[in-house]
Formats: sequence, C-alpha cells, structure tokens
Amino acid sequence: MIAYIAYRIAEAAARGLPRGLADRIGVSLARLAFALGVPARRRLERNLELLLASQGPGAIREIARAGFEHFALGLTDFLRLRPSAAGRAEAAVEVRGAEHLESARASGRGVIVLSAHVGGWERGAAFLAARGVRLHVAARAHPSERVESLFERRRRALGVRRLTGRPMWLSAARALRGHEWVAVMSDRGVPGASASVCAWAAALARRTGALVLPAVMVRLPSGAYAACFEPPLSAEACASGGFRDSMRGMLERYPNQWCAFERLPEGLA
Repeated sequence: MIAYIAYRIAEAAARGLPRGLADRIGVSLARLAFALGVPARRRLERNLELLLASQGPGAIREIARAGFEHFALGLTDFLRLRPSAAGRAEAAVEVRGAEHLESARASGRGVIVLSAHVGGWERGAAFLAARGVRLHVAARAHPSERVESLFERRRRALGVRRLTGRPMWLSAARALRGHEWVAVMSDRGVPGASASVCAWAAALARRTGALVLPAVMVRLPSGAYAACFEPPLSAEACASGGFRDSMRGMLERYPNQWCAFERLPEGLA
C-alpha cells in the first residue's frame, strides 16, 4: 500500500507540477535515498565496480549517485508521458544506429530487444510502440499488485504489453513467431528462467528465427532522449558472447545512467 501511494503521489507531481520543479523534487528524493544508504545503493556500487574495474571508490560513488538521480528523472518522464502526446514525444527522440533499427524492422522477422536499466527504459519501450512495433516486455511483476496494475495500465495506454504465463518462453515464442518484438532487460534476467539472459535469448532466437537487437534509451543533458541501437545479432553470435560485449560497451559509455539495483544475472556480470 505504501509503495502504491508513493507512486500515485509521484504521478500526480509529475503531471501536475512544472517539469523543472517535478524533476528537482525527484532528484532531491533520490539524493536523500542515496545518502541514507539504501540497499539498492550498495548493489549498484558493486555492479559498477564489476563494470568499471579501473575506477576508485570515490568515482564509483559519484557515478552511483548520478544513477539514482537518473532513475528519478526517468520515472518522472514516464509518469508524465500522456498517450495522446506519446507520438509527438517519441518523434523528437534522437536515433543513434538508425540503420540497425531499420534493418531489424525490414527483416520481417521477430526481434528480441536486449536492453538494460539505462536512462529511460520505459520511454524506450514507448518509443518502439510509437514507431508501430508490436512490443511485449518480459518483465517481472512488481511485488505490489496495485503498483503493477498502475504500470500495466500506463504501458498498455502507450501500446506496450507485458508477457504473462509460465514458462515465459511460450508466450515470447508465440509473439516472435507472429513477427512481433519482445524486450528483455539483460541486467535483471528473465522471470522464471534458469538460463542466463544471453543463453535464453539465443535459444529463443534459434527456435523462432528472431533477430537479437541490443539497445538502450539514454537521457541527454537537454532532457531529451536518444535511442541507441547496435547491429542485430544472430542466435549464434548472441550465444558466443556478442551481446555481452555489445551491452558492456554501451554501459561503459553511459555508466552514470545505469540503474542496476539488483545482483547481475549470469552472462552480464
């Protein structure tokens, strides 16, 4: 109940207050949570240590603090996004690696979008949906049913669906065989799957003929977003470490926007 009330307050603030004020409040609360040493801070700092082995404790701490701030900004951006304005908002997104996105779309095949909790991942899903992609997300449900219901309603209004059912493999394969797209967060893992994300995606791509498309949605200093796409991978390239190398490269470019608040799954750590 407390989490649900907090999200509803955040939604009201994001929509009712001027953007600059709502963002400043969100960042202030994120800084407070960081200063209080919540468990998510320790996990994020540990994950950053694995990613940026050459950085010292002070640098890791500053990057982690920025990650908390970007989480707040990404959340307020998502909560304030209205379905009626989603198309205009996503039309303003800068696309980096547009040829890779268009190659995946032109293939006519299902596509597994392998991403991470970087920048504005919910905005990334809304961006693809606004481009006409039938997108399903392989996301773990929030512990609070009411919070999950809130997010489910917002995603559906933006044209995004969450895969349901166990094993998730079956619903994901059904969508991919129908030439639809499935988004998976590589730094969280696949709900109910025992295999690593890379192995899961590679096996699914091999069975369905789908492509694997590494992508993240990063927030620019102006407050706008850039959708970043790497070259599509075959199932074989994904299984042999191609995705891990691609994603680590993107994470190293935008470490201060990485909101990896849980232990990394096998294959990315």
